[in-house]
Amino acid sequence: MTLKERITEDMKAAMRASEKERLLTIRMMQAAIKQREVDERIVLDDAQVIAVLEKMVKQRKESVVQFEQGGRQDLADKGLAEIVLLQAYLPTQLT
Repeated sequence: MTLKERITEDMKAAMRASEKERLLTIRMMQAAIKQREVDERIVLDDAQVIAVLEKMVKQRKESVVQFEQGGRQDLADKGLAEIVLLQAYLPTQLT
C-alpha cells in the first residue's frame, strides 16, 4: 500500500468515526499532495509525498512559534495537533 493510499484509507476511517479535526488535517494533506501533482504534472511516489509532508510539518512548526509569540495558544495547540498527525505518516527520525 502506498502512502497516498494509506492517507485515503485513513480519511475514510476518520469520516466513519466522525473525527472532524483529524479529517480536516488529512484533507489538507491530500490537497497539498494533489496541488504538487497538478503543478508538476506528475504522480508523486512515496518519497515525494514524504517531502510534501515534511514541508507541511516545517510550516506548522514555524506557525506554532508565531502563534505562541502572538499569545494565541489556541491556534498553537491546533498546530501542534496537526504536527503530531503529520508525523504519523513520516518515517521515524534518527536522533
